[in-house]
Amino acid sequence: MGWTSYRRDKNAETNLEHFAAKFDPRYKIIAHGTVAGVFYAAIRDETTSEVTAYIALTHWSRDPLYNFSYKGLSETCMPGDHRAPKSVLKALTPTTHADALTWRAHCRDYHAQRDFLRKYLKPGTQVRLTQSLSFTDSTRTDTFTYTRRGRTQGILTIGRSHYRIPNWRDSVAALIRPDHRETLTPVGQRQATNQRAAQTHAVKPQPQTGAAAAA
Repeated sequence: MGWTSYRRDKNAETNLEHFAAKFDPRYKIIAHGTVAGVFYAAIRDETTSEVTAYIALTHWSRDPLYNFSYKGLSETCMPGDHRAPKSVLKALTPTTHADALTWRAHCRDYHAQRDFLRKYLKPGTQVRLTQSLSFTDSTRTDTFTYTRRGRTQGILTIGRSHYRIPNWRDSVAALIRPDHRETLTPVGQRQATNQRAAQTHAVKPQPQTGAAAAA
């Protein structure tokens, strides 16, 4: 499904009210939340009691006639946005659909990472990202210091320079302790597991065939 655009009064209704009106009466939104412009909802089919996830990407513009656009997706489409609120995830009923299961797992991974950082990431802590980044000042590194200034959500710095890195929390692989030892985050643990699996696969001996096997 593509994007749909039309005129919407931004202050006339909530996202819940707006999207609930688009569903057949047999479907009811029982949990919802909007994160970074994406509307997530747990939708219950009143005839079967099955609860599945609905995801709507939204965009506002200054166009006088088409100031609002959205793209609605089912979890079975395996959307690229994985920040569904925990209340939405908890409301979903079990499924066997492979893509839906993958999407739900990505959402749980997102929350595991954020919960870990919320508990352990403190101002002054050094962090290592999953990969090195390059910046216009010729800096290239994967290691930064987490800093908070006033009421900011926190930024990454090197010395007195701070760097704008979108969604950097999703890329924190490890927290570096004062003794330089690392504590892997959930993202870092998955990266390490994937790297070990790749290395194991690379060195796995291949069966010999033909003349080599005969020799």
